[in-house]
Amino acid sequence: MSDIDTAANDVQGDERIQPITVRTEYLGRYQSVNHIRDLPPIYLDEPVDLGGKNSGPTALEATLAALNSCTAMIMYVLRREMKFDLQGVTFEADGWIDIRRIEMKRTGLKYSQVVPIADHYQKVVQRVELVTTEHGERLEHFKHEVHRLCPMHTLLRDAGVPVESVWTIRE
Repeated sequence: MSDIDTAANDVQGDERIQPITVRTEYLGRYQSVNHIRDLPPIYLDEPVDLGGKNSGPTALEATLAALNSCTAMIMYVLRREMKFDLQGVTFEADGWIDIRRIEMKRTGLKYSQVVPIADHYQKVVQRVELVTTEHGERLEHFKHEVHRLCPMHTLLRDAGVPVESVWTIRE
């Protein structure tokens, strides 16, 4: 048993792998609605200029939001474990994607006929602004652990997406 107080200390190994469920209804065109637990419905859609109703983020925008939120949650856990001074944090993430519709308009090809430049994000840049008094090795260790333990960072990294993480400090 570890001296560090974590959520995993009171859970047995066979209890740790459990499913999460999202139920999705396709509503037409680019719009879908997602039902998660007892939360309000979450709509995913495309902007109007791309044929959607703009009723929610695109799936790729939602992925960037998940990356930022997941990073924040891991920071919260590590802040407690490491007694790290984290007074506030904000995130901004950009993902470079292949907008195949541009090639479709130029060539008249169908979506399925356009050879993708990138099947997913070509790269992601996440900017993190922390309010902290921490510096040096302690800050670098915190950053390394956040990236190592964040499931969304791992998911993108395992998919071969280059993820650049730029951290700035505001005291």
